[in-house]
Amino acid sequence: MVSTPEISVLLLTKDGMAYLEEVLQAISSQKISEQFEVIAIDSGSTDGTLEILRRYPVQIKEISPEEFNHGMTRNLGIEMARGEFVALLTQDATPSSETWLQKMMANFSDPRVAGVYCRQMPRPDADVLTTRQLNGWLTARLQRDIKQIEDRQAYRSLPPMEHYMFCNFDNVSSCIRKDIWRKIPFPSASFAEDIEWSKQVLEEGYKVVYEPEAAVIHSHDRSVLYEYRRTYLCHRRLYQLFRLQTVPTIGHALRFSLTSVLTNSIFIMTHERRLLHKLRLLLRLPFLSVASVFGQYQGARDEKKLLPPKAMRGV
Repeated sequence: MVSTPEISVLLLTKDGMAYLEEVLQAISSQKISEQFEVIAIDSGSTDGTLEILRRYPVQIKEISPEEFNHGMTRNLGIEMARGEFVALLTQDATPSSETWLQKMMANFSDPRVAGVYCRQMPRPDADVLTTRQLNGWLTARLQRDIKQIEDRQAYRSLPPMEHYMFCNFDNVSSCIRKDIWRKIPFPSASFAEDIEWSKQVLEEGYKVVYEPEAAVIHSHDRSVLYEYRRTYLCHRRLYQLFRLQTVPTIGHALRFSLTSVLTNSIFIMTHERRLLHKLRLLLRLPFLSVASVFGQYQGARDEKKLLPPKAMRGV
C-alpha cells in the first residue's frame, strides 16, 4: 500500500471478471509522478471478481448488493480514500493509455476545477449501432471543454436539453477534488449521481472539465430489458433535474420508434459487413428501438406525475 498517496483510484465492482483484469493492469501501468492507491468496493460478486482484486495492491471493501447506491457507495469509497484527488472508474472502463490519470490530473492546476471527466471509446468488438451511438455523444468529443457559469441569468434561461448538456459529467471515468466533495458530496441516487453533482458544483461557482486526451475503452452489448430499465431511470432523473422530455407524448413515441427502426435498418445494411451480425442486429432493432423510446417517454412521464419509483434491479 502506498504510504502517502496524492491520488486515489476508486473502482466499483460486481461480477466484473470480463474486463477487470485488463482494467487493473491498465491502472497499474499509469505513468505519473504522484503516488496513488487503488480502492475497490464490491457489492456481492460471486464470479471470481474478488479473487482478481486480491492479486493486485487494492484495498477492498465488501458491501451487500442491497447496500449499493450509485451516489452513496461512491461517497463511501471517497471517504476511505487518502488522496486529495479521487479518480472514479467503472469495472469495465479500461484506460486507453499510460497517461490516462496524468491527463486528468493536469486540469487541477486551476483550483476552481471541481471535476474532470473523460472521453469514452467503444470496444473493438462493439456492433455498428453501439459504436455510432457512443461516437455521437458528448463523451466522444475530441475538443477539450470547460464549463463554468459566467452569466446566471443566461444559465437559468437554458432550454432543458441545453441545460442538461451544460451540466454533463460521467463517472464511468472521472476525477474529482476531494475538498470540494467534502462540501458537495454525491447525492443518494439510483442513477445520474454524476450529473446532479456536476449541476450542484457548477451552481456553486466551480468548473467542470471534459478532457478528451484522458480516454477509456468502454461499451456495452445490452439486452432489450436492460436498455429499457436504464433509459427509464435515466429519463426520470433528467426530468427531475432539468424538466427534460425528449419524447413528450405517446404519439411521439410511436413516431420516433418507427423512425428509429427505419433509419437504423438502413445504417446497419450499409455499414455492417458481417452477415450474421447484420441479421442479428436487424432482428433485435425493433425491440431495442421500442425499449429506448418508450423508456424515455415513460421515465419522464412517471416523474412528471410524481409516481412512485419502479424497482429496476441490475442497473
